Amino acid sequence: MATTAPELNFPIEEITQRVNFIEQKISFLISGIKTIQEEVFISTTLDDLVEKKQLDNSEKKVYDLIRNLILSEFPDDSISSEEEIKISGQNNFTWVLDPIDGSMNFLRRLPLYVVSIAIQHRDTSVAGMVLAPELKDFYSAILGQGARKNDSLIRCSEIHKLDRALLISAFPVNRKIILTEILADLSAFLTAGRSIRRTGSIVLDFCWIAEGKIDGIWEKSVGIFDMAAASVILKEAGAKLTNYKNQPLISFPSDIVISNQYIHDQIIEVLKKSRTENSLN
Repeated sequence: MATTAPELNFPIEEITQRVNFIEQKISFLISGIKTIQEEVFISTTLDDLVEKKQLDNSEKKVYDLIRNLILSEFPDDSISSEEEIKISGQNNFTWVLDPIDGSMNFLRRLPLYVVSIAIQHRDTSVAGMVLAPELKDFYSAILGQGARKNDSLIRCSEIHKLDRALLISAFPVNRKIILTEILADLSAFLTAGRSIRRTGSIVLDFCWIAEGKIDGIWEKSVGIFDMAAASVILKEAGAKLTNYKNQPLISFPSDIVISNQYIHDQIIEVLKKSRTENSLN
């Protein structure tokens, strides 16, 4: 099975050591995350302010759990997370965390949420791990070593035609502002593709593409904390990652198209046609 060649020189033994450490702590992490979930569970109507506080509280608690675990074993490493101040270490290793992707699912006890952990060496992601606690799935990849789900190698699907493809859309946070654009895209893909799914966790969506359950995704304004771990898993599983113009992803946030490679140009063409017909930017 072909895998991507490493994009740079990095100390693979030390990266592997860190990936193995997290893998050995999966049961500990799941137990801690479930305890936190019981503390923040929502079962009644909340106003936006209180709900936001609960979401932030959930992220902070899970972040603290993972941060403390990492620093107990690798105290000289750096840790970066979207909501927290970066912890600057003494070496070239940085852990990039998205503590809960799918936080509303987490609060409502829906099983479709994940923890995303990337390891960077000199600011480049070289390993990615995604833990889906409720599904008991652990996705991992190191550049040049292939992608895995639990103990098995995974690979993207081999669906070649868009009209046979299962697609997924995450819907951006600012969807109310660009509703016309979203509806135009959905309409186009409902016609062109076989069917569309939505999980509420874009990182889980990425992992499902990597293992061949889903064939492609398009989304606007995706951030680096969503992509850091999943990008490694996707690349090692044979996915293609570009922006809407079919250009490599260089900076974030960015619009993204990710697919099994075979239907990639077809997705790009649908997006282009949708924007032309509806005069969208």
